[in-house]
Amino acid sequence: MRLGEQNQTRAVRYFERDGFRRALEATWRKIRSLDRVGGEALVKKATTDECEAINAFFGWNYEAGETIRIPLAQFDSELWDSVFELDLLGLYELLHGAPLVTNKGRREEQAEGWQSFFSQVREADLGEWNSAVLRWLDELERGAGAGIRPLRECYKSDKEAARRELLIVVRTLQFLLAERSESPDWLSARLPIRMPVLAARTAGDAHALDAGTVAGRMLIAFMRSERGTAPGEAGTDEQGAEELETDEPEDLNQEAFEGLDTGSDTLRLRELYRSFGILDDDLSSLIHFYLPETGKPALPVVWTLRQTEAEPALPRCSTIFVVENPAVFSSILDSMPDDSTDRDRQTALLCTSGPASAAAIRWIQRCMEGSDEECRLLYSGDFDVKGLVMGHTLYRLFPDSFTPWRFDAASYEAIAAQAPVGPPFDEVERSRLEKMFVPWDTGLARSMLRTGYRIHQESLVSDLIADFRQLRTDPPGRRESGELEADSSQRRIF
Repeated sequence: MRLGEQNQTRAVRYFERDGFRRALEATWRKIRSLDRVGGEALVKKATTDECEAINAFFGWNYEAGETIRIPLAQFDSELWDSVFELDLLGLYELLHGAPLVTNKGRREEQAEGWQSFFSQVREADLGEWNSAVLRWLDELERGAGAGIRPLRECYKSDKEAARRELLIVVRTLQFLLAERSESPDWLSARLPIRMPVLAARTAGDAHALDAGTVAGRMLIAFMRSERGTAPGEAGTDEQGAEELETDEPEDLNQEAFEGLDTGSDTLRLRELYRSFGILDDDLSSLIHFYLPETGKPALPVVWTLRQTEAEPALPRCSTIFVVENPAVFSSILDSMPDDSTDRDRQTALLCTSGPASAAAIRWIQRCMEGSDEECRLLYSGDFDVKGLVMGHTLYRLFPDSFTPWRFDAASYEAIAAQAPVGPPFDEVERSRLEKMFVPWDTGLARSMLRTGYRIHQESLVSDLIADFRQLRTDPPGRRESGELEADSSQRRIF
């Protein structure tokens, strides 16, 4: 470009007129797409100002409303031969203050930036590199490694943040795999470490590896890849943790129940962490339970997940009653006479206090492991989306033991006809209900949609009390879906 400062000012003033705006935009797009100066730039339905500006420069006679076709090779040549003495690429740089980057050039820049990004990570002073970590970095750089999605998402918005997050994971893996790669069973050879302690050690932030962070998501993806488990799989042989085959339409239910099944998800992730020597929070997750015992008051016991797992053996049970709400749990306990002498310790009553926690699911798993195969799991919950999700979780984890406890279409309709109903379902809830397949009663979701209202478990408390007091000493046999059992008042129990 041979322009002096005065000519630069004249060129900018000349080509920044409105009459050239669309023509130049079309010109830059064409150059970017072709990676060269060529082809034609089109100005469709040209305005009067556009015709005057372009006609004056090229010596043409286009009229308003016509499509102006500008051959870029001609535009480049005439621009160079004009008083401005510069080409199209020089004009772009003059107007924008930076060179024009073609699509190919942008891709090359991005590729160079991506390679430089990983080079910086590999240059970090992390001691002797573990071969599994280096292999993973190579896969990520090729765009195929486990955890590539959260890394790319972060890289697009903040490259420096992406580098920090990746380095956190790399330092974490270097620590977890250090001096163990030579062992044929290195996954079981390490000493355990609590997740927040690990995060503080490798990132200086106790929450840096939480499951919702970029680093946490990438770490989980790496561990699943190493363990050969898919995102929704457990990677464990424990009862209830593996994926189970059912006759339900899985794709439909995955969307309907998405993001709502927290307890079993937590246990699956917990087992994955443990396989790499990482221990998580086992104190915040709680379970309230009651085991009837002769001569003792009806008082609940509260265990953490740590206690649930540390107990040498849980009592053998023939029936496990599960309720969702604390008020219902306490109401049943209120109904138990303190001087009772016929209590059956083979019966347990659990309260999940909403969606089942990891402690609740683990308690049931351990109790089932130590009980007879005939042990039944009776669940009663709110007739709303979350209640169905909770029931679905227990059904999926314990399909051979699960029995709905006044948690079917007939029970819902009976209460709706006799007692005040709760709030109406909103549009989000209705959308989820429309997609839900309830395996123990295929008509339940349809009945709830048809009636249109939630019914809380507290509305059934009198019947639940009567059922528990009767059935704790007379455990039900296996009930197929839809089968009925009634007490002396012919009330529906299942």
